[in-house]
Amino acid sequence: MFSFQHLHIFMVAAFLLTKVEFSGSSCVRKRSFLKYYEKLSYDNYELLQKHKRSKRASEEEKQSISLDLFAYNRTFALLLKRDLSVFAEDVQVLSNNRPLPVDISFVYSGALKDYSLMKDKKSFELTLKKYQLLEKMKLKAKEEDLTRKKRSLDLSRTTCLLYLKADYLFYKRFNSIEQVISQISSYMTSVNTIYGQANFNGIKGINFKIKTLNVVQEDKPSSVMHPTFIGPEKLLMLHSESNWNNYCLSYLMTDRDYNGVLGLAWNGRPGNSGGICSKYSQHEGNLKTVVTLNTGIVTIQKYGQYLPPRLIHITLAHELGHSLGAPHDESQECAKFDTNSDNGNYLMFPYAMDGNQYNNDKFSPCSIFYIGNLLRVKKDQCFVESDRPTCGNQIVEEGEQCDVGYNDNDPCCYGAESAMQCTLKPGKQCSPSQGLCCSHSCSYKPKSQKCQEEGECTLENYCTGESSKCSKPLPKSNYTLCNLGTRICINGMCRQSVCAKFGMEQCDCNSESMHEKCQLCCQQPGNVYSCKSTKSVELERFFNGALVQLPPGSPCGNRQGYCDKFHICRLVDADGPIAMLKNSFLNLIELEDPATWMLTHWWAILLIILTLAALMAGTVFIFGRTLDSEKERQQNKEERRSTQQRSTKIVYSRKDDYVTAEYLKYQEKTYCRY
Repeated sequence: MFSFQHLHIFMVAAFLLTKVEFSGSSCVRKRSFLKYYEKLSYDNYELLQKHKRSKRASEEEKQSISLDLFAYNRTFALLLKRDLSVFAEDVQVLSNNRPLPVDISFVYSGALKDYSLMKDKKSFELTLKKYQLLEKMKLKAKEEDLTRKKRSLDLSRTTCLLYLKADYLFYKRFNSIEQVISQISSYMTSVNTIYGQANFNGIKGINFKIKTLNVVQEDKPSSVMHPTFIGPEKLLMLHSESNWNNYCLSYLMTDRDYNGVLGLAWNGRPGNSGGICSKYSQHEGNLKTVVTLNTGIVTIQKYGQYLPPRLIHITLAHELGHSLGAPHDESQECAKFDTNSDNGNYLMFPYAMDGNQYNNDKFSPCSIFYIGNLLRVKKDQCFVESDRPTCGNQIVEEGEQCDVGYNDNDPCCYGAESAMQCTLKPGKQCSPSQGLCCSHSCSYKPKSQKCQEEGECTLENYCTGESSKCSKPLPKSNYTLCNLGTRICINGMCRQSVCAKFGMEQCDCNSESMHEKCQLCCQQPGNVYSCKSTKSVELERFFNGALVQLPPGSPCGNRQGYCDKFHICRLVDADGPIAMLKNSFLNLIELEDPATWMLTHWWAILLIILTLAALMAGTVFIFGRTLDSEKERQQNKEERRSTQQRSTKIVYSRKDDYVTAEYLKYQEKTYCRY
């Protein structure tokens, strides 16, 4: 049934903000949530020039910029890097449903230089507007997930693509496209931090990317969402009436005061009944309605006060949790789970938290159970493969200092289950996971230490003493033979055929012999008639009559087969396994004279003849008496039929006598007892 029983409302109980985010002129509106704050001051023009240089830089190291901020009687040195991780590669920004060319390169994230090992407490996001710096700093909280378990699944589809719509009231609150982009980028970055720490019963790395961002810049009275007094349920219904089949989820961001209601979303269920991957379909109710129930709404206002970004992050993560199938922690569904903790309420608690307690951005065991179940059922219907780095896969990726998997006892690097995951431990210079030139004592190996053996096309290599990585080895001279003498080295790579060394090109040997098809042949460029083997007289001046054979696995026979380890060309029969069985049984691939084969294998022919004779004799023995046996069965059948007729009459007579006797016996007994 189509009803509002599956809606979950995020109510507000109390607020106490201690983690601060600044965003331009909004500081005055946030005073009711802040105990104390200071305005930031810095050189806008200098930072803008750094941004422009970073934008033009091709090398990754030069794409970072630094910023010094003075507040609380101290200087904070920030290291920033452009961060578009919350946007899909083909992200589209719309304005009133029309594509808008917008540069989103002004979104940055980074960390305090003097707290590089404390990225869970000191990292932030900064956004730059063209010709203007948007005064904004976001504090992230990356804390250890108590429910995290050992990696048991390797799932690549972990990204949910979003359609986000910022209505006119939301746009009016920030007054520019750039401000809207920066705010929503901030929200989604924090949401991904929350979900990235969670382990949903083996499913990890769940994240969200914005595929389409639609910003409504014009207030149209004809719009169904124009009226100011639209309830949250009605607003959600209006947003759900569109077809969102191309998206995992579709959310509406607004600036409406719903007296404590901060968000609303359809609870995730299998099929099209709500949540992720639900499709545009008809639902039964008082009126048959065609809607898409992969939707939700979030507002940034409560009782006339604008919410601090930290609470908006938690609200959005909370509603997305409903879309992923999580009920409220105090609901009947969670009665069998322990959702109480001394570290504060979990994320899916039905009332808003201040966001300052440890569990406020963590999922309860109940949420993990229900989200994990729904992800297994629906995730692969609309989730896409993620390009985000994964801490714990033992591959040092962008944003990681090291990666030792889930090894909690590594002396150099924090494991994936630590709050400091994939970062170097204090006082450690490097980690062996970074490269071959880092020792197990967490320091660089000396220059004399060999880190790479000599290769076919490269010389042996040694550590530099200044890096954990083994530098690129020096190449051997061009035209050095490689790959069993069939190819040559070019710039340190085994690239071209050895024929190119003499100005020729490799060709398929024109021969009927399966052995000769696996020999290396060369020809003059474009002249197929000059194709000859390296041992031929024509190519003797180049190869000195030496036979060069193709390595096992090389294509042969006009690419219709491959060379085996005995240098015999094995053709790939179009009949597939049937042909393989036929050839292995008869071994007639290269048979030229059947008579010769029969003389050699006379014993096999004799064995086949004897086997056939035995089969024929057995057949006669088993089925030879079929007619006589049939006659005997007919006679026996007639005799039994005659006997059964006589026996039937006797039985009936006996039955009557039996019944009568029993009756008389009963009468006699009764009479005597009386």
